[in-house]
Amino acid sequence: MKIFILKYNNLYLTTMTNYGIQFLMLVLALYLLNKFNYIKYIKFSLKSFFELVAYTMLLIILIIVLSKAFHIGYYFVWNTGNFVTILFQNFYFVFVALEEEYLFRVVLYYKILETIIVKNKTLKVIIVVILLNILCSISHFPITYLAHHEDMNIPYFLNVFITGIFASYFYLRTGNIYISSVMHFIGDARIIELYTYNRLPIYVYFIDDMMVISVIIIEIYSICEYFYNKKIYGIENFNSK
Repeated sequence: MKIFILKYNNLYLTTMTNYGIQFLMLVLALYLLNKFNYIKYIKFSLKSFFELVAYTMLLIILIIVLSKAFHIGYYFVWNTGNFVTILFQNFYFVFVALEEEYLFRVVLYYKILETIIVKNKTLKVIIVVILLNILCSISHFPITYLAHHEDMNIPYFLNVFITGIFASYFYLRTGNIYISSVMHFIGDARIIELYTYNRLPIYVYFIDDMMVISVIIIEIYSICEYFYNKKIYGIENFNSK
């Protein structure tokens, strides 16, 4: 449906279609979360809220710091045009981030996890993450179909797949679905646009995807939390917990 409607290239129709589809998908995601009793996996506590705020602030700060270190310029999207228009355009990506993270990182993950039979728990998780991100890549077919002139684009699908792997890691590592949602939103909405002062090697563009920075933030936080808990509970009690 999306392929045929968006091919008309009508801005109003495209916008309404996008919002409508994403809203319906979000409703579907919430329905499935409730139906399969997966709501318990997306609890939003005060602790998870502060983790989300800290992660988001550190992510943006580190993007700015590293962009300066590698001589990559940047600007904030909301400073480049009409604020209301940009807010309306970017709010669409709130729906996208939430419904895709709910569906792929929670609903599909736990449903496939319950379905497949593999004795080794680590191997089972790896298989599930790979399978659900293959499905996530396939679900983006309408976008790549239109954006790349009705031609298959393997690098795009690969990018969606790898980004999904990282998003799955963020959720499973932190237990906070909204951390991967924020990364998803910032990446889709292009909150920060980067541009080069001069020609640079391709490897410095990792900051554009934010994935490596996010891994660093999460791992440093996990290490600090580990030693804090170890100090509070003691080595023996902490290990038993």
